[in-house]
Amino acid sequence: MRYVITLSTIPSRFSSLGPTLRRLLRQSVKPEKVILYIPYAYRRFPDWDGVLPDVPEGVEIHRTDEDYGPATKILPAIKEFRGQDIDILFCDDDMVYRRTWAAGFLRERRHKPHACLAVCGHDVLGSPWDDRVDKSLRRPVRTWRVTDLENYARMGVYWVKTRVLKQPTTHIGRRVHIFGGYRDIFEGHAGVMVRASFFSEDAFEIPDIMWSVDDCWLSGQAMKNGHPVWVVPRQIEPSSFALYKTDALHEAVLDGADRDQADRHTEAYFQETYGLWK
Repeated sequence: MRYVITLSTIPSRFSSLGPTLRRLLRQSVKPEKVILYIPYAYRRFPDWDGVLPDVPEGVEIHRTDEDYGPATKILPAIKEFRGQDIDILFCDDDMVYRRTWAAGFLRERRHKPHACLAVCGHDVLGSPWDDRVDKSLRRPVRTWRVTDLENYARMGVYWVKTRVLKQPTTHIGRRVHIFGGYRDIFEGHAGVMVRASFFSEDAFEIPDIMWSVDDCWLSGQAMKNGHPVWVVPRQIEPSSFALYKTDALHEAVLDGADRDQADRHTEAYFQETYGLWK
């Protein structure tokens, strides 16, 4: 199966990209390309000097005229690969992706050819499941934390690294779902596999207040076109590098809205405009 890996980044992270990029290049199933999309100008960083990051051999830097915010990791790829028989696996710039990460998506794609595949996802708030029109859809089953011995071991290693060795704190991922199922919104940090055909041109017309919440915006855009979010079972959520705290978008207030407010606004838009998630 053909696939590419795409991501974007911001200037304050340029010097720390190497570890993530090298892991993407070392996937057990090699991608045709690893593409880093960088706009000519950044909305959040107007004083950027234009100097590009050094990247490992094998990573391609593609420039974009438009800064789509966090959606820059995928929207330019939709244009670039539209009409081609190829999957696009997009991800973040601050995560520790295992060698078998991409292979898990490719295996699941054989069974779910029309879904957005994700390791992590969630449902919108304030929409009781028993009252929803799509309540018959199969839902994923989460792994219980109290019985997750693998996670206890990972957290033990984390404790030694942070408390004893004084290494920076990070986000520690775990095997989130034991059985797959449908969610409302994918979470891009753990990776999402889509096809360009899942999206129409209005995906590029992001209202200002929704610009910062790409997961919600893109999930809604795909869902309204008939491509729901399917959570892949038994996949380990990637842990993060300490880089994830650098100019973190989830902590930013943009256009007068924080992350939660922007998410609620975007969810309401798709509920009212397209009848999704209700």
